[in-house]
Order: sequence, then structure tokens, then C-alpha cells
Amino acid sequence: MDTKAHNRREFLKRFSAASAVGIGASTVLAACGGGESANETAAEAPAAAPAATGCMDTTGLTEQEIAMRNSLAYVDVTPDPAKNCLNCSLYLAAAPGASCGGCNLLKGPIAPNGYCISWAPAQT
Repeated sequence: MDTKAHNRREFLKRFSAASAVGIGASTVLAACGGGESANETAAEAPAAAPAATGCMDTTGLTEQEIAMRNSLAYVDVTPDPAKNCLNCSLYLAAAPGASCGGCNLLKGPIAPNGYCISWAPAQT
């Protein structure tokens, strides 16, 4: 029994370390972009923001915060109407008169009809 507990403990340690490395690597890769294509993407981003609901503005966010939004594939308009920020447990409601709310996970403005891959149903 001792051997199984040790093996399980060792597996969990290694799995946790590998997960942390994978998350860190994806964040670094998303932040680094890729030379010219990163410059093209940055140049295109301001042009795309006005067409959206205005919650894609990343002005004032750090590179890590922008990388986090990108790695979680945040978009202003959900691809699945049943899953949107408004019915997500992480969503922070917009202030009165504001069109964008917030998120407990992502920094920056969040559209009520937005979506990211960390969507979790709100408890009712």
C-alpha cells in the first residue's frame, strides 16, 4: 500500500509541475507573438475594436494580462448562445450606464455577451 501511495504522490507532483510548465509556456508564446506577424496583429487590433461592442480594448493592460485574455480565447460575442459572460460564475456585472463588466479571472473590460474557454455556469 505504501508503494501505491508513493507512486500516486509522485504522479501528482509531476503532473502539477508539467501543467505549470505548459501554462507558463503557452503564456510566454502568446505574449511573444512571432516577429512580423505579431506587429501585424497589433496593428490590426485597434481597427477591430470599434466594430466590436467596445469591450475588446486592452489599453492599460500589461502584456501578461493581454496574453491571458488571448490564451483563454476571450471574444466579445459568444459562439454558443447558451454560454456567455452574463451567465458565467466569474462575470462581474457592469456598473450602471456602462456596457462592459469585468471578470474575476481576466483583467480589462468584459462584454456581457462575451465568452472565453474558462466559462463556468453561474450558480442560481
